[in-house]
Amino acid sequence: MSKNSNQQDDYLNRRPNPKDWTQPKAPYNPYDPNDIRPSQGYPSEFKLPGQSPSGFSSLPRQPTQYQQVNETMERLNYIARPKSDIYPNQYKILRKVDTNKRLDLGSRYFSTLLTSGLVIYFTFFYRWNDGKENVFSDFRRFQLKLKEKIKGGLNEQDYDDLYHPKSAGIVLKNVKDSQYISEDIRRNKEHEDLILNRPSERHILEAERIKQEQEEKMLRDLDLYKQYGNELRDELDNNDISKKKKWFGIF
Repeated sequence: MSKNSNQQDDYLNRRPNPKDWTQPKAPYNPYDPNDIRPSQGYPSEFKLPGQSPSGFSSLPRQPTQYQQVNETMERLNYIARPKSDIYPNQYKILRKVDTNKRLDLGSRYFSTLLTSGLVIYFTFFYRWNDGKENVFSDFRRFQLKLKEKIKGGLNEQDYDDLYHPKSAGIVLKNVKDSQYISEDIRRNKEHEDLILNRPSERHILEAERIKQEQEEKMLRDLDLYKQYGNELRDELDNNDISKKKKWFGIF
């Protein structure tokens, strides 16, 4: 306690200021009524603010030319817009003149024409996938039909692409149930929707069985139609023979 009191006494009873000493005014405090600002201002007020320090430096960098001009315009309260002649306290709207209008329009038309030409060429004229079936095959066949009508014929390659197209070569292979989905998941009723996402071996076998039944039924119907046709033909032949005999029997 005595130590603190001695330090306070030393602080209050410090030596007086030297002769002709005045309190510095550089850090001007506008909220201090005793700190009177000189009429010409302090030198620090005319110094432009610098840029933030870069790296490990603590000194601000020199302001750029743009910052200097911007600071000067703000101090002069200058606005680079003419005042309106019609509306008071407003400014004229400076519209940007598009000097490259024709260039932009031409580049837009050129890019549209180029893109459309590439799309049409690769859709109708390009031979994709070495002539095998693909998503553009119908468009190419349409183009070949028009070409055949206009020119009157096609070369061997185009003729084969139009009338004898190659298959895509995509084969649907069956998948064993054990490889497709495990037995535990298959027995769980919560995963019934997931089981039918991809055809397994039993699905393909069932589809082949149904297809075979349809083909057998079609063949049986065809045999019945053939048998009925033969019977009808024999009946007509017999009627013709009987009519001929009766005709000649009259005379």
